This record gives sequence, C-alpha cells and structure tokens, in this order.
Amino acid sequence: MNRALPSADSGHQGCPATNVDLARKCLGLIRDIADRGALSWDPEAVGYALQELSQVLLERAGTEDRIFEPVRAGELEGLDKLYAELAFVDGASQDINPSHKWN
Repeated sequence: MNRALPSADSGHQGCPATNVDLARKCLGLIRDIADRGALSWDPEAVGYALQELSQVLLERAGTEDRIFEPVRAGELEGLDKLYAELAFVDGASQDINPSHKWN
C-alpha cells in the first residue's frame, strides 16, 4: 500500500519550537495508531499496530532493515517483556512532569 506521506516540513527545520511542535505531532500519531490497535477486536489490527510502531521506531534509531512483520496479536512473542518496558517508560514519562498525569 503506497500512501503519500504527510509533509512535516514547515521551512523551519532545526528551530527548537518547531521541533517541539513536530515531536508533539509525532507523539499524537503514535497515540492514534496505538489507540486503534488497543481498541480493535481484530487480532490482525492489534498485531499490525504494535509491529508497525515497533518497526518505525526501530528505523528511527538508524536501521533500515525490516525486522518486524505485521502478525496477529496471538502470534507476537515477548509481550511480557515489552509490557514491562513500556510500563517503565510510562511511569518515567509521568515523573518528568507530574502535573500532567495522563491516566
């Protein structure tokens, strides 16, 4: 499926305020994708959301290799470890700014 990628170029690349805005937009997209996966009853949609988010974040870290393939949620391995790591990040991110609890 080839989709046109939304443009994030505002002509102010590198500007700290623009980077913060763009970072917020990225987090919003991650939230939206995660919400769709979390709210779906379709195991394929759940697996797709988790695997694709993982792949995109891995690519962000500098690798272009396709490591994660979309699979049904029941076929995902290592979810206990992933959940523990995400719970840690969730707690740490709330500790950064305790006045903005998300849950």
